[in-house]
Amino acid sequence: MIMVWMLRWMILVQVLSVTFLLCLTYPDKQNGNHCGPMCSKGEYITGHHTPLSTDLVRGIVNSRPVVNFYRLITSLKRGYSLTHALNIFHMLGFVHQESHRTQWDVLWAHESPFISGNLTNKVHHNQKVSQVPGMQQITHKAKLTTQGGLKYVPKSFLIPQQKLNFLEEVKKNKHKNRLWMQKNIEHRGNQVKKLQELDLNKESIIQEYISNPYLAQGRKMSLGIYVIVTSVDPLRVYIVDTKYVIRCTSKLYDPEDFTDPRTCITDGVDQSNAANFRLELEKGKDQITVKYKYKEDTGSNVVFAREGYDTYWIQSQLYDAVRDVFEQKWSSIKHYINPTRRDSFFCITRWDFVPDEDFNLHLLEANMSPNMPDAEHPFYVSFFTSTLYSLLRISGVGDIRKNNSTRPSYIIRDSDVMLNSIPSCYNSSNISCNNEEYLLCPQCMTKSQIEMLKALVFEHLNRHGVKRVFHTQRMDDFSSNNTQRVNTNLGSSFDLYHDWLSHKCQLDVYWCY
Repeated sequence: MIMVWMLRWMILVQVLSVTFLLCLTYPDKQNGNHCGPMCSKGEYITGHHTPLSTDLVRGIVNSRPVVNFYRLITSLKRGYSLTHALNIFHMLGFVHQESHRTQWDVLWAHESPFISGNLTNKVHHNQKVSQVPGMQQITHKAKLTTQGGLKYVPKSFLIPQQKLNFLEEVKKNKHKNRLWMQKNIEHRGNQVKKLQELDLNKESIIQEYISNPYLAQGRKMSLGIYVIVTSVDPLRVYIVDTKYVIRCTSKLYDPEDFTDPRTCITDGVDQSNAANFRLELEKGKDQITVKYKYKEDTGSNVVFAREGYDTYWIQSQLYDAVRDVFEQKWSSIKHYINPTRRDSFFCITRWDFVPDEDFNLHLLEANMSPNMPDAEHPFYVSFFTSTLYSLLRISGVGDIRKNNSTRPSYIIRDSDVMLNSIPSCYNSSNISCNNEEYLLCPQCMTKSQIEMLKALVFEHLNRHGVKRVFHTQRMDDFSSNNTQRVNTNLGSSFDLYHDWLSHKCQLDVYWCY
């Protein structure tokens, strides 16, 4: 409600400003004035002998930044809701234009804009795109689930290519009476089947089914979180913290009957009944929230805690799962990034997990440009709005002004990233910048490294309800003066800013997460 009133006031102020300027510009023929009806004959508000020019007024009116909605009509026809995005962009002072235009400040895309044309290289330094090249390595079902090695993804096989691997897995574990989910590679059409019911010649993904799911009042549930990526190299990833998108089956779970998808699949079923149930469930959480004075976004955790589950364990699994996927997929995503345009892209994805009866989480998929419809999720309207606002703030979009760079170098000072907590930088006369010990000394940092750390500081100051995926679970190591570098394969830039954060965290816990 507050954001709606803010939007109305901003629009009113802009209309009044433009009206005032137009009054100054156009002549008042009735009184013989050339300075407009706001002044008497012979008086010039500008102090000059010429009125404000029409070009100047048009320039002020057209100075608002522009958002281009990529393939807008196609997105709307496919059911994507743009209500929240439109409201937030208008609140931030943007105007939107037809998608075929090329003069824009932000390109908002539900579909990948990189398929046709080489947008990765064409985008201007001051332009932002709400998709990250290469993220299909995570958001494409087959690429995420069937390549193996991911801790939280159930056993999955791409059929018919991995048919032999699947049969080998079944043979190895033939004592297990497992169920399998056969998924359409592109989108909907999931079915739970027994081994003998599977079609091993149909192009699909076969994934082990979680047959002992956590039940929310008798219904199977999936838990979704929003993940934000603002940079690939160095990798900067954030989670919208503690608030989940909960989806439930529209019918009670029946462990003996999997023929009706409404009892066992939370995705792609008739959501009308499920939406009513979610509202019912959330109303119960609302009562708990009021009783125990918890914030709205912790309501789900309160319910889980009341049922005896460790909410810290739930959170740690979510962060660990996202870290694990990015550590495994980073090199393949980085391949798509043009180093000279790496600050131009950002994105938000929704990751869907299914908890089992012990609340061990199992990652099913990551959705590119997740839909946020009011009709299906009325309880989450404020959460969707807040999430998009957080995305635009942390990515720098919220500070964009027409033809004016918002890169962190224009906002964050060099001194803001210099460390004064490394004694060896100031007590040694023989500093060698080739030595790892001195990499963060001011005299050893390169211009590109300083710019990278400025971007990190800028995002840290504009997080608005999100937390870094990396380092969040390593606070104890930082606070105990352990600055040993975490062994990752995320590149030298990531190592540098991890070390920088380690030093900052020792001085102030605010930098630890």
